[in-house]
Amino acid sequence: MRRHIRLSAEESARRGRGARRLKALAVPLSVLLLAEVGVTAGTAVADGTQGKKVSDTAQTPARDGAAEAPDEASARAAAVAQERQVEVLGARTENTTLWANPDGTMTQETHAGPVRFRKGTTWSAIDVDLERAEDGSVRARSHPRGLELAGRTGAAGGDLVTLGGGAHEVSLGWQGALPEPVLKGNKATYVDVRPATDLVVEATRTGFEQYLVVKDRSAADAAAAITLPLTAKGLNATQNADHSVTFTDVKTEKTVGRLPAPVMWDASRNKQGLAATNRAAVGLEVEGQGQDLELRLTPDRKFLADKDTKFPVTIDPAVFFGTNFDTAVRDGVTEDLSASIDLPVGREYGKQAARSFVHFPRNFVVSGKEILNAELNLYAVWSDSCEPRSWELWDTGLTSASTRWSNQPAWRSKAATSTETLGHSPACGSQWVQTDVTGLVKEWATADRAENAIGIRATDEADTTAYKIFASGDAPANGPSMLVTYEVPADPVKDHVTYWNDVLQASYRQIGGAPGPLARAGAMMHGAVYDAANSAQCAQGAAKCLGDPYLVKVATSGELPDINSAIDHAAFDVLRSVYPQLNFDQELADARATIPAGVTSAQRAAGTSVGQQAAAAMLQDRQNDGATSNTAYTPSTAPGQWRPTGSGSAATPGWGLVKPFGLTSGSQFRPKSLPTLAGGSDVLKSAEYARQVNQVKSLGKSDSTQRTADQTRAALFWANDLDGTYKPPGQLFEFTQTVSRDRGLSVTANAKLFALTAFSMADAGVVAWDAKYRTDLDLWRPESAVRLDGDGNAATTVDPNWQPLSQDRNGQHFSPPFPAYVSGHATFGGAWAKAMEQWFATDQVTFTATTEDPNAVGVTRTFSSFSAAANENAVGRVWLGVHYDWDGTEGVSSGAAAAGYIAANKVKSNTAATWVAYETLKNLGGCDALGKKLVAEHRWSTYRCERVTTANTDHALSVK
Repeated sequence: MRRHIRLSAEESARRGRGARRLKALAVPLSVLLLAEVGVTAGTAVADGTQGKKVSDTAQTPARDGAAEAPDEASARAAAVAQERQVEVLGARTENTTLWANPDGTMTQETHAGPVRFRKGTTWSAIDVDLERAEDGSVRARSHPRGLELAGRTGAAGGDLVTLGGGAHEVSLGWQGALPEPVLKGNKATYVDVRPATDLVVEATRTGFEQYLVVKDRSAADAAAAITLPLTAKGLNATQNADHSVTFTDVKTEKTVGRLPAPVMWDASRNKQGLAATNRAAVGLEVEGQGQDLELRLTPDRKFLADKDTKFPVTIDPAVFFGTNFDTAVRDGVTEDLSASIDLPVGREYGKQAARSFVHFPRNFVVSGKEILNAELNLYAVWSDSCEPRSWELWDTGLTSASTRWSNQPAWRSKAATSTETLGHSPACGSQWVQTDVTGLVKEWATADRAENAIGIRATDEADTTAYKIFASGDAPANGPSMLVTYEVPADPVKDHVTYWNDVLQASYRQIGGAPGPLARAGAMMHGAVYDAANSAQCAQGAAKCLGDPYLVKVATSGELPDINSAIDHAAFDVLRSVYPQLNFDQELADARATIPAGVTSAQRAAGTSVGQQAAAAMLQDRQNDGATSNTAYTPSTAPGQWRPTGSGSAATPGWGLVKPFGLTSGSQFRPKSLPTLAGGSDVLKSAEYARQVNQVKSLGKSDSTQRTADQTRAALFWANDLDGTYKPPGQLFEFTQTVSRDRGLSVTANAKLFALTAFSMADAGVVAWDAKYRTDLDLWRPESAVRLDGDGNAATTVDPNWQPLSQDRNGQHFSPPFPAYVSGHATFGGAWAKAMEQWFATDQVTFTATTEDPNAVGVTRTFSSFSAAANENAVGRVWLGVHYDWDGTEGVSSGAAAAGYIAANKVKSNTAATWVAYETLKNLGGCDALGKKLVAEHRWSTYRCERVTTANTDHALSVK
């Protein structure tokens, strides 16, 4: 009957806009209908497609072929497995997108306006390009509010624009005949609706903007009074003291929209070339009751008549309905600027300083999370020069439509400073500016505020060359955005590599015996796991490989193989072959149960096949490797030669002949000979031999008074010689898990790291047993050297009652049943330390280690480096009374040499003569993070991040 392997509870628990400014006079009338009036919407941030026209943005279900998953757990698993961002479909809203990242973190983007809308049961990409309907009207191709424009009308006119529907609908009318509109993209132009006056309507993501283009002075008198019918179902309109208008829902009485006091400007430019700087006020009266209203606009007659006014002139009564909010204030200006498509910053030539504010609602997805990175994305529309000029981001209080220069909110703390200056000319054209605001968002994540605000201002508000304009959230595209990356708690069984390492260690406890065969099993399992994981990654493209295969790169076709299924079956098949007396069926079932439901059956099947083939390759390679050889060994009674000490006959005497995993032979890094170390051919009579015997006799004695309490704890901590423990290879595997968790390594990193450490320790065992049994002197244990006479050395004395500190569960003292030189513990430890140093590119890593030796229950030890642990492991064998000093020092040296060779020659990084395209990521921070990860995981040697285009924030990651 096969025994079942079960993990203990403890083990399981480890478990576009600048060009528009140059055009003729326009009267923008922006109408956006959002949540409070019955249509859902969200808030503000970039989706990596800024700068494209709205219909091209990342409102599509998957950007650039990006992966998707139904829920966060599935997305996180797929992101790690596929080394790419995976969108969480279930977390989509009109204006937010949530991604799982390859490093286990999550990233959320929040946009200033909607980028998609729900159409029935699916999300539909917004496309605001206009097209004619069969009835002659004009519609946006795919609009969240069903935007509809008039075609040709009769003399009476009628509804010009209709937005929304049902109980909540806004219609803006036009009095008079409308010609057939000229359509171009998202713009409809009604030519000469009045003498020398065009009417233009532009569709936006949430509504529309309407412009009157008064083309020359002959039309000035006709433009001196404008009446626009407005039907607003379910809304009340209230005019404020500053001539602005507030719209509230008739049922909830919540404010849902506003009509700022309108303004007008001419076509002149200031000294720096900025348009729309010569402005004047426009009178506004709202007349009517209920839902049928009229907007009566009275432009400034003196401005229109002034000989210095340059036509065309823009008259701007903007209406905005929405939940997002940003505004600006300017010294000396009393107008509400909250509906402007601009966020001005600094002192404009000929005017006073301006500051801007952007609101971001509290994001419950990131609230309370550990924020790793946050970037504010602003689209630079204009700058007065190309010379870098400093501007600042601040945490401020909230603003409203009544905020002016004289009553600004508190400027609490400065969050960031930038000198990015863009938008003046082709030399520094309009593009996205990304600014790190991690510290600020960390504060927001812990603050109990429903809404937060960022203030933007120039560092020197007297410098007119520092003036800038960014796109506001009311702009047709490219509104402010926030990209936040945060940490999430680890899944209980997130990493299938460490899960199977725990199963391996549980097997060690049941199998017991000498450490060499245990290390071989670990190398076989982790080698197969590496090849399986590597093959699953390679299926995504050669650039995604973890590196060179160890034995095989399994070819795949069809569905991408699930990496966890590949790991599970590679480990399972190897373990049940190596240990047929044990049953791993439940371990496999438990592992499979943790694979997210979003992984399809086809992907699981493909992963299973990959894992099985990787395991088969390993099992085939290890046939006839010498591990089952029954090499005979006849102990000697000659002085100095090893003989049994009561703990059993010689264990695995032929292990030095086993085929290594990375070395050419067990003797490749054979340690120095004992005569060399002793300084002469007669080792037993040498002074060095006497020194080492007397050292262990004193420090390693069971009741030594020379050994300190800490040395005793260390000696027992490192022992793990008894069956029922995880033995030396298991202890070092456990250390590997500890450091991996501390460093937050991914499953792909662990696949390669554990293969490297496993190969190193397995070959260290072969090297150590080659030295123990296949050299001229199979050195006796200190127990024999101290108790028996005959070494011929006058500097040593016999103590027939001497016992080592080493003891079993019953307090019986013993020495392990194989020769002393070299120490297996020390060779394993030296190999492990060098492998870890090679992986992490430093020896200086602090970690806290544990033990399973029954005589050191609960003891932990903290080390500041891998080598410090290896060296204490080695000298601890002296304190335990079972080894000499040179057993440890030479063991560490030989193990380190073996590991260094394996690291240089096995499971190497990918290489390429030229740069290889790897992935396109949404920002420089994400690109850098993934590039560093690939280098740290020895996937590639170097990387670079290049901005794809100034039209968005995407960065292309290349490797070689």
